Amino acid sequence: MRLRGRFTLWFALAALVPIAVAALVTREVVARSFRNDYQRTRGAAETAMRHELARREAQVVTTAQALTNKNHPFIGTLLLDLVNGGGQLDARAQLRLRQWASQELSGFGLGVLTVTDGKDRILIAAHDQGLVGEPAPEPRQLARRDGGGAVYRFEKVMGPRTMSPILVVEAARTAREGGQEVHVLVGSELGNELVESVRRPGQVDARLLAAGDGRELIAPRVSWTELGTPPVRIALPGPDGEPVAWLELAVWDRDLAALLDQVTLVAAVMAAAALLLTILLGVLVSRRITRGLDLLVEAAHAAARGDLGHRVPVTSKDEVGEVGRAYNLMMEDLRSANDRLVIAERIAAWQEIARRLAHEIKNPLTPIQMAMDTLRKVWRKQHPSFGEILEESTATVLEEVDRLKRIVSEFSDFARLPKPAPMPTDLNEVVAGAPALYEGATPVERRLAPGLPAIEVDKGQMTQVLLNLVENARDAIADKADGAIVVSTRLGDAADRVELVVEDNGPGVPADVRDRVFTPYFTTKQGKGGTGLGLAIVHRIVGDHGGRITVGESARGGARVAVELPLRPGQLLLASRV
Repeated sequence: MRLRGRFTLWFALAALVPIAVAALVTREVVARSFRNDYQRTRGAAETAMRHELARREAQVVTTAQALTNKNHPFIGTLLLDLVNGGGQLDARAQLRLRQWASQELSGFGLGVLTVTDGKDRILIAAHDQGLVGEPAPEPRQLARRDGGGAVYRFEKVMGPRTMSPILVVEAARTAREGGQEVHVLVGSELGNELVESVRRPGQVDARLLAAGDGRELIAPRVSWTELGTPPVRIALPGPDGEPVAWLELAVWDRDLAALLDQVTLVAAVMAAAALLLTILLGVLVSRRITRGLDLLVEAAHAAARGDLGHRVPVTSKDEVGEVGRAYNLMMEDLRSANDRLVIAERIAAWQEIARRLAHEIKNPLTPIQMAMDTLRKVWRKQHPSFGEILEESTATVLEEVDRLKRIVSEFSDFARLPKPAPMPTDLNEVVAGAPALYEGATPVERRLAPGLPAIEVDKGQMTQVLLNLVENARDAIADKADGAIVVSTRLGDAADRVELVVEDNGPGVPADVRDRVFTPYFTTKQGKGGTGLGLAIVHRIVGDHGGRITVGESARGGARVAVELPLRPGQLLLASRV
């Protein structure tokens, strides 16, 4: 990944992490606040229900106490009737008792009112007249119960048509007078108004269950199948202390999930928007920061191509700007040093060329001078064989003049080498056609890579390069009976170049002269007619095409010359992979 991409990525992560943390913290704070509200609501609902139960218990206890007060006009009269009747009530007293019980049942809003005598016989049961005379120890037992508090029981009450059991909260008290006593039991029905006091639509619901079989005495308003947490359970104890029913409160927390989903969605949208904005800012900032680096990379490529005059525009005063200024100073020094080096190399090259030219020209001048001196001497002496000597001397002069002309022509051709005219060329076609000139005289094996892409080169100059290389290889194997030449093509390892390789099994090129084989007038064919311009011309043509040429050792033991050419004109070949 490029520096710009990494910078943008880290910039985005640096912004995303606090955003994510803030979103998680906000979600947790909202969830905790909701749970606290939920617990408060749950606790308040339970407190309200217990308070309502306590109020009803206190109500029946107070009613029982009020009815058994000795100063109560009817209870006092009832006790007096029992004393006078020897524990029995006459018909008139029983009628008064029934009237009183009916009035008290409606007056106090009771569901149960039972009065028993000292022998636990029911004197009156306002809620069920059919129980009169039946034994009922419960009022006495409940009146003598420790604490004297209220209990919960199921009582059968006469309904519109039939008797039906209802759940009541009961309390009992005893009144005594003249050796007689009565037990008064009062009970208040637990109906819908009990649960309605705590119900809150969509938030709090309640129901009443029988402890034995779990049947619903008062059903909830909605289904509890989606209840997230267990309901609050309040036991309603009977006379023996065991629950006869359960009052359950459900506090809904399903809004928490919806709220958290909303918080998560909002946080995700905000995080995405912030991330997008951060990425945009990161791209802009990274582009501005790395622009200087891109310019430095471009300048480095220009320097690699040999453009020492390229400069980096410096617009900032930061570290990148400092590097750009340092690069410009370095390139200025390098150009100055290169100019001096070029001048020195040019002088040295011309000195070498002048030396070689002087040597090449001097060799034919000596025979010419000697031939002319011989002619002058013979002419002066009027030698009888002057005609024969003249013929021989002039032939020598003409031969050496032709040699001088050939040297001058080769030097002129090298100096006037035209610039390449590139066009799409299949290198395989060049290799297939050019060595055909040597067929029958020199064995040339071709190894062509299939599907080689076309390259922009001067086909004529590439043919000249190949012929010069094949000719050098032919001269190298001239003295070998099993001499062989292999010309191969292939796509470069980096897929940015094609390669042309010429190998032979001749004596090879010594390692100490490989760096000088491309120098003009340097030759290893002394005495064989070599001028030293062939590889110099090849080197120049390859260089004009933006390529590279190297000389190495072949696996066959001879020389290996490799030419690398870019797929696209002007493409930089940063390193040789041949």
